[in-house]
This record gives sequence, C-alpha cells and structure tokens, in this order.
Amino acid sequence: MKFVTELKERRFAQFLTAYAAGSWIVLEAIDQLVGNEVLPTFLYPIALTLAIAGLPAVVIVSWFHGAKGQQESSGLERVLLGLVAVVALGATGYVARRELAADVSNVAAVLERLDPTEDPRRIAVLYFDAAGEGNEQQALAAGITEALIDELSDVQALHVVSRNGVSPLRGRLDFPSDSVGAALGVGTLVQGRVRESDSIVQVNVSLERARTGTGFGSTSLEAPRSQLFQLQADIAQQVAEFLREEIGDEIQVISGQARAENVDAWLLVQEAAEKHEQASRLSALEDAEGAEAAVAEADDMLAEAEELAPRWSVPPTRRGWLAYQRSRSRGFDRDEIATLIAEGMGHANRALGLDDADADALELRATLNYWRYLLNLTSEPGEAEELFAAAERDFNASVAANPEQASALGSLSHLLMNKGSTAQAKLAAEQSYEADPWLTNANTTLYRLFSSSLDLGDAREAPTWCREGARRFQEDSRFKECQVWLLALPGQEPDSVASRIDDAWQLCDEYVELRQPEEREFRTKRCQMAIAWALVRADMPDSALAVAARARAGVDVDPVRELVYFEAFVYAWLGDIDQAIDNLAVYLAANPSQVESFARDRTWWLQEVRPDPRYQALVRAP
Repeated sequence: MKFVTELKERRFAQFLTAYAAGSWIVLEAIDQLVGNEVLPTFLYPIALTLAIAGLPAVVIVSWFHGAKGQQESSGLERVLLGLVAVVALGATGYVARRELAADVSNVAAVLERLDPTEDPRRIAVLYFDAAGEGNEQQALAAGITEALIDELSDVQALHVVSRNGVSPLRGRLDFPSDSVGAALGVGTLVQGRVRESDSIVQVNVSLERARTGTGFGSTSLEAPRSQLFQLQADIAQQVAEFLREEIGDEIQVISGQARAENVDAWLLVQEAAEKHEQASRLSALEDAEGAEAAVAEADDMLAEAEELAPRWSVPPTRRGWLAYQRSRSRGFDRDEIATLIAEGMGHANRALGLDDADADALELRATLNYWRYLLNLTSEPGEAEELFAAAERDFNASVAANPEQASALGSLSHLLMNKGSTAQAKLAAEQSYEADPWLTNANTTLYRLFSSSLDLGDAREAPTWCREGARRFQEDSRFKECQVWLLALPGQEPDSVASRIDDAWQLCDEYVELRQPEEREFRTKRCQMAIAWALVRADMPDSALAVAARARAGVDVDPVRELVYFEAFVYAWLGDIDQAIDNLAVYLAANPSQVESFARDRTWWLQEVRPDPRYQALVRAP
C-alpha cells in the first residue's frame, strides 16, 4: 500500500498517460507522412521502437521528479537514464538495420541494381484526360484514375505513386516523359483518355517507359455509364489486370537481360520468345506445320544462345519448356511424347547443373516428371511412385527458391489433387493466385481453384471461380466446360438442372470449337459425359444412359480410359454399383499409378461406391 501511495504522490499515472498520448500523436503523424510518401517507410518502425524504449525513461523521470516541489537530479537517475539511452539506441539501430535489410531482400537482385526510372514496377498513373470540356467529363476521368491508383496500390509487388504524388501534374500533358519519370522516381507511366458518347464511356489507356517515352502496351475499354461507381471499379479492375500482365512481361525481359553475360545471347532469347509467340498464333489458326517450324526456329535460337552464354541457365531451361510444350501437342503418340520428355529432361538437368536453385529449371524438371507420371510412361515396378515423389519434391523446391513461382504452385495444386489431398490442393491454388501479381498464369490458377472447389462440393466457390475464369478468359475452353460440370454438383433441384441442359449442349459445342482439331473427337465425348452427369441430376436416367453410351470411345481416342472413368459416375449415381465398379477396374488397370490416390480419395464423387468391399479391394483400401 505504501508503494502504491508513493506512485500516486509521484504522479506516475499522469506522466505515463501524457507520454502515451504524445507518442500516439507523433506516431500517427509519421504514419500519415509515410502513407503519403513524404517520409520513407522504414521511419515508422524506428519511431515505434523509440516510443517503446522511452517508457522506462518516463518511469525514471516520474520517480525522481514526479512529486510536487523541486527535486534535484541524482547520480543514480543519470546512470539509469544513460542505460535507457544506450538500450534505446541499440534497439533503434537493430530495427533500422532489419528494416533496411528487409527492404533490400524483398526486391529481386537484378531489379535492385536498376535506376528507379528503369524499374517497370515503379508506376505513376497520371490523371486521365477527358475528351469533353464539361465538369462531369473531368470528374469521370479523375474518378477512373483514382480507382485505378487504388487497385494497383493493392499489388504488393508494385510501387504506385499516390494521388498526392501525381496531383501536381494534373492537366499538364506537356511535360516530357523522362522529366516526369525522374521527378516521380518511376519507370512506367500510365496515361489515358476518357470519352463519353450516348451514355457509353470509352477509356483508352497506354503504358510508356518513362526514360525513353516509348510505349509498350495499350488497351481500350468501354462500358455503360448508368452505374457510375460500379463503372469506375470495373474499368479499374480490367485495366489493372492488363497492366499487371504487361508489366510482368517487361520485368521478365529486364530480369533476363540482367542475368545474361552476353548481349547477343540475350537478344537471341528475346527473338526466340517472339518466335514462340508466333508459333502460338499459328497454332490458333490451325497451321500446325507453320507452328512446328516456328518452334524449331525458336529452339535453334536458344541453342545458339546457350553456346554464346554457356554459364547462363535460361537458354537450356527455355529449350526444356519448348520440348514439354511440343510433347503436349503430339496427341496420343506415346513414343514421340516420351522422346520429347527425355529431351526436355536433358535440358532441365543441364540448367540445374549451372544453378541447382533455379526456380524455373526446378519447375521444368518437376513438370516433366509429373507429365510422364500422368501419361503412365513407366515400365519398372515402383517407377510411377518415384516420378510422383520427385515431381512433388521439385515443385516444393521451386516454390522455396521463389515463393512467387505461381505456375509451380498451380501445378503442385494439380499434383495434390491427384494425391487425394483436395483441401491442400485448393490452398496451393489460392497461394498461386495470390503469388501471381503479374497474372501470367491466372487462367490455369483459376481453373485449379474451380476444380478443387468442385471436388470439395463447394456449391458457392466452384461457380464463382468458373464465372471469373469465363469473364476474364473467354477464349479458354476450360471455362466453357466448367459450366457444364457445375450441373453435376449434388443438392440441386432436378427442374433447375433440366432447364439448363440445352445451354449445356451449346457450351459443349463452344468448348470443342476452341480445342485443337486433333483433340476434338475426344473432347466432344468428354463433354457429352459431363452432360450425362447433368441428366442424372435432372432426374432423367434413360437420357443419361443414352448420352453416356454415345460418348464411349476406344483406346485409339481414349488411351488412358478417362471416358470409362467418367461413365462410372453415371452408373454409380443411378445406383448401378456393379457396373460402376467394373468401369473403375478398367480405368485403374490402365492407370495403376492412380490406385493410391483412389485409396485416399474422400471427395463426394465416389461416395456411392466407396463403402462397397469390392471397391475397397480394388484400391487396396485398409
């Protein structure tokens, strides 16, 4: 009690309250200045450390000088305050070093060396110009600009100049790009023009390199003006997606240039990338011969680059990816696929011999092993399990080497689904989506999120991811088919499913049309099996069986017996467990590496057959 009384006499609570209030005001002010980019971000944690370290000093001062009346400083007080000062300075120095080190480690080494005006991640969105002179036009342009700034500011990998930072340049389009870039410390300038006509708002956006003023991307979007706030958000979202893709391409080019030791080799890698893009365009036009010739030219360029820069891991890695992609276009020619996988593996091992922590090369090796596993290109007992385990190790190693290796996370998600770890698979897909700030692999990631949500029977998220994929990737066939698969989800009203069967047939036609010609027969039958599932849910058993029978195919069209597997669900859901198990036996005989995955499977797809002893014996379940 005496101690408490003495604390009251020395006004300890008043001193502490006053200090806490003052510290809070100072920290809030620093937070605002940091948020508005007046002060660097590392100052806030330093100020917070000083505020915490100052608490013992307040206690000491209160004890020696808190009582009413005049008190003299004692030697003990000075010693104690000196110790507090030493500790405070030490703690502040530690935090400063940690923050500065974290600032450096969070940026890729090749980009760290760039001048701010050469770093494409540093962005200034200049206030968009309005085509009209009215206040409404100007306000609309400003609103879209600010919504875009907010959208891009949410991307952690970008440094976006705040509204306050670009506002002095509002309406000043006469400044040279290099002067703007130097003044704002950015490498990318985003400019736009907004025009409204007949209640339709059109936005034209362009990206420029600040230092040179040259453009490297543009887009044009339009939308009705009837709902202004939603319009601003939608345009901002679409433009942000476009910008993130374009800037991602820029970063890949700069990163590759920085790592190359030979300029000619770097140029050859860029030319090979252009040739690969040309091959993709020719393939889309169904010019298989032209596409193959372009891929061969790209491979020759990369081979020459590898000779010029023998210590650079990028050329062999790119050659490995080319071999993998060629193997994906070989239909059912298993011998040629196996040859291309072996060729790709040689490139991957050569790249890893140069850099065993190269995230791209690790992902390449994992992908090739997993692809070989999926196609059952094994002959020795236990080889399939070894391939699966090796692929999982390398995918994880790739992500460990680069936590933003979104494509590796997406592939790992697929592998985990095959492993029967559906919840983990969805988590990996979510991490892939979050880790892909440039959206270079967003279509595959969205599809993984849809697939894992479907496997989990999530009737809320599966449609969400399917719709998002269809909205953003209209030419990706998977987002046509996923809308048909949604009709198989349990718990739906039969009449509701029946009312959408006609739409499902139309979606199947659109899905097949987007596939390569050599795939279309199999894809037609695959989508028909999905419609058979929908007919089961619509309580139309005879129609379901008829469509499933029409969708059957021989091993020439369906060598891995996937259609047999799909048909098993039709039988299982209609109560014909005997036939369902017979179909599953055929599928597992063709795909023995899947037995372990089936044994672990706990999804709703197999819930009708899982309790049956014959199924348990088939998958060797305990």
